[in-house]
Amino acid sequence: LLRFVAGRALGSFRAAEDAALAATCRGIAALLRPLALPARPLARCGGDLLAWALPAGTLPGPHLLLGPGRLQRVAMAGETALLPDPGGAETWLLPPGAEDPILLPAPPRRLPVLSALARDKAPAARALHRRVQAELLRRAGEEPALARLLRDQQLLAPTARVRQHAAPGLPFGAGLDLAVPDHAGGVFLRGWLRDPLGLVAGLTLCSPFGERRLPRDALLRFPRPDLVKEFAGAPHGGPEAMAGFALHLPDAAPSPAAQWRLRLTLTTGEPVMLVAPPGLLHPQAAREAVLAAIAPPHASAEIMAGAIAPAVARLHALVMAGRGAPEVVRLGPPLRDPACAVIVPLYRNLRFLRHQLGAFARDRLLRRCEIIYVLDSPEQRDEVEHALRGLHRLFDLPLTLVVQPRNHGYGAACHAGAEQARAPVLLLLNSDVIPAADGWLAPMLAALRRNPRLAAVGPKLLFEDGSLQHAGLYFLRLGGEADWFNDHYWKGHPRAWPAANRARPVPGVTGAALCLRRAAWDAVGGISTDYVIGDYEDSDLCLRLRAAGGEIGYVPAAELYHFERQSIRGHEGYAKSLAATYNRGLHHRRWAADIAALMARPAFRIGLPPGAERG
Repeated sequence: LLRFVAGRALGSFRAAEDAALAATCRGIAALLRPLALPARPLARCGGDLLAWALPAGTLPGPHLLLGPGRLQRVAMAGETALLPDPGGAETWLLPPGAEDPILLPAPPRRLPVLSALARDKAPAARALHRRVQAELLRRAGEEPALARLLRDQQLLAPTARVRQHAAPGLPFGAGLDLAVPDHAGGVFLRGWLRDPLGLVAGLTLCSPFGERRLPRDALLRFPRPDLVKEFAGAPHGGPEAMAGFALHLPDAAPSPAAQWRLRLTLTTGEPVMLVAPPGLLHPQAAREAVLAAIAPPHASAEIMAGAIAPAVARLHALVMAGRGAPEVVRLGPPLRDPACAVIVPLYRNLRFLRHQLGAFARDRLLRRCEIIYVLDSPEQRDEVEHALRGLHRLFDLPLTLVVQPRNHGYGAACHAGAEQARAPVLLLLNSDVIPAADGWLAPMLAALRRNPRLAAVGPKLLFEDGSLQHAGLYFLRLGGEADWFNDHYWKGHPRAWPAANRARPVPGVTGAALCLRRAAWDAVGGISTDYVIGDYEDSDLCLRLRAAGGEIGYVPAAELYHFERQSIRGHEGYAKSLAATYNRGLHHRRWAADIAALMARPAFRIGLPPGAERG
């Protein structure tokens, strides 16, 4: 009768949450107490789960759980079960078939927590921890809450000691330097192998989720000059030049693992275990670790495509999906009818802030523009707000400060600024760009008014010494490279170079100063946030504007100084990493065919350096 009522409640009656029915079922179960088999509470797992030891011989399969306030089906796989905490009440399990009910007595207030069992050195506690972990692993793939609990337990549990096989006197050597889950089911590996005598017969990657053999030829190799130097005098032979290896396994980590092991099987049958450092990182830190895993000169196209890019793409998507809402601080009353919104991302470098705002304040047109600063280094919030409040009072210029909750890169900062803008024209401007004289914005706005086909325009940018830094952006292939690179027409030529003083259509313009219609921005969804930190978003935006039917123009009458790459140079996730290489590869995969067609136009070949036309 009890099985029938509880089963109907979970089926056709749809009464799983009926507290009165649940109480009735528990009352009937209490009549069966003489038949009941007792379970034993083992440990607390998170805030709302308990681990139980069920009676020997408990059958696997769906059981009916009669809890306080609700009924539910739970899948049993063995004699260790994870069940909701009943909050001090006794509960009942009805196994499938004709087996006797199982009584889960009211659990005591004090039970060991799972992370404490992991730290306990007693064999019984370790064995219990392994059983509960196995149940967590079994259910984590289908239950996100348990996957999260498994991750948290690994973070709090003590990590194994990092282990390499690196003594020069040994006949072989190896190390697993980095094992970073990509939080989307895969793992990125970087390590090294020195095997001059051919002693290593097999490689097996080990984790809490099982084992996977790694074929030797699946390892993507790269140079490790440090190892060549370290093992130069090894008695059994040093490493080959390509001793390093990298690998991305897209489906090896159904749930993130804290530490990974690589088992080497020798020709003698003896196993040697390598242990990686803890790699369960925040997605942003994991992304930067992958990008810094290999020196840029050693990252081949095969390694970028097969190992770096897949892991970074997954991690970067997760970083972008986790963006929070920015804080907005408005200084002064908003303009009634702004002519343009000037959006300036700020990251760390504030050296030019006072000079830039001072130049804005002298220009009449800029007093009719929204000035929006987007702070991408929130740790500087108080410093930047204090500085802007003082400059606002000094120049009587309305300002908006948008503070990002984390550093999410140039594209995300531009979007955050655009969301606060009301003007029909947006100007994306770097914080290290200073006007050469008043009146620089008017020619760009006039060009957009005169030619409705123009979606965006860019100015003439100058180096500190007055030579040309930008007179429009074009694309070229460098010798031996498959990817298209960005470059600027007449870079390094004199400021008054005649060809650079003519307004004309160009393939693109730099994001250091990019002026575009708000309608065009909205039509293509704004600037892409798929690029890491900041590089190639500007040319990507220009190409998307072109794909939507717009043209891009160069306006030499607008002149500004650009103290190039002052912010990105100090970014820890960009400097000395593969971010630029990753961005260039992403840009090339998206736009290679379009760029080739664009650069075949005779008008865009004017001003190219010798040989650039041949790509």
